[in-house]
Amino acid sequence: MLKSSIERVARTRYVMPIVLAVSIITIAINESTYQHSRTTLENGIALTDARLQALRTLQALTDAETATRAYLINGQDVYRQEYQEALVTLTAAQQGAFQLIADADPRRTVSVEAVRQRIADRMKALEEWMTTTERGQRSRAHILASSDRSRQAYVELRQEFDHVLDRAAAVQQSARLSLYDAMMLNRLALHALVLVAVMAFFMFMRQLRESDERKARESQVLEREIAVRTAELRELAGHLVSTREDERGRVARELHDEMGGLLTAMKLEMARLRRVPDLPAVARERMGGIEQRLNEGIAVKRRIVENLRPSSLEQLGLIAALEVLCQDVSSSLGIPVMPQLEAVELDRDAELTVYRVVQESLTNISKYARARHAWVSLMRQEGQARVIVRDDGLGFDVSQVRPGHHGLLGMRVRVESHAGSLSITSSPGQGTRVSVEIPLSPPPAPDQASASS
Repeated sequence: MLKSSIERVARTRYVMPIVLAVSIITIAINESTYQHSRTTLENGIALTDARLQALRTLQALTDAETATRAYLINGQDVYRQEYQEALVTLTAAQQGAFQLIADADPRRTVSVEAVRQRIADRMKALEEWMTTTERGQRSRAHILASSDRSRQAYVELRQEFDHVLDRAAAVQQSARLSLYDAMMLNRLALHALVLVAVMAFFMFMRQLRESDERKARESQVLEREIAVRTAELRELAGHLVSTREDERGRVARELHDEMGGLLTAMKLEMARLRRVPDLPAVARERMGGIEQRLNEGIAVKRRIVENLRPSSLEQLGLIAALEVLCQDVSSSLGIPVMPQLEAVELDRDAELTVYRVVQESLTNISKYARARHAWVSLMRQEGQARVIVRDDGLGFDVSQVRPGHHGLLGMRVRVESHAGSLSITSSPGQGTRVSVEIPLSPPPAPDQASASS
């Protein structure tokens, strides 16, 4: 249920915008947590530096008070100089510490005004001790330095310092916790982004795999449909070729039977007329011309019948029919047509296809090639009958053959109707080569051979 719901959502058009939005939000969270972590870390470092400067301030103040008390005791100038140096250090350290606290605590949660005032009061008291001592009133200076008020002021100063340091530590601890929270948020955001990326990649790969499988199935279905359509077209082409040959055979029989009988009858009538007594010489001469025209008509009829349905193929077989065809073409063109023929096992329709291919190829040679030689070969090769008709004529560019050349198309249809293949190789000035391969017919089964005998 969950898997199907996820896949249904992943297939919608909103999945990529959602993934993109999640990625942008994650990047924004990561960047904001980085900036927050950087600011928090800088503030933490500043607070640490501020605490160090505050301790240095307290140390400088202690050094100044120590030098003052030593000056009160023996009045040596060296302690006066140490006091001045401590004041310089105190001023610099105090300014640096308070400035760092102000920079690291923009909300002013740590107040330094009280400690600043107490430091100023303490420095004023030390200066008063030094001035009183310089005036020669050491007893008064000792009284001021050792009074309860002085000790109380020093204690209060230390307490204010401790309070400031504790507040700075609290702010620093809060910053540390905020830094940990930012790091955890950044970690969670990064994990979420990686998880989303992995899920998106998994869904993409799954969808891509399903798409490939679907394409493979569609390709197989398409290949089967193409095979079926090819078989149907091949069967249709074979049917058309058979229908065409049947029609040519019917026309040839009509010409042979009807036209042949008519011409033969006319020739017999002319022979009877020659035996008529007292036939004028002019009539005999005219009858001779008519008889000659009849003989020519009979020859034309025989040639047409032979072209429509080659009797030599039916009566003598494929080899003899091809030899006769080559001789006829050689006589008509006046060029040698050299056959090289080998007996092959083909059914009657395939033999007719081979004969028509050779006939059409030689016809094209006589029309276009202007060849000096032509070659026709028929051989057996790897379970196929291979027919090659070539010449040394003008040749042509096979890729530039314009539509409408039905002779080449008819040869290809005839050959493919027998599950064969036809290829034409030619180039200008290099002659032409027509190659045909047709599967050999399987030998008849023993029961069929005995039945036929």
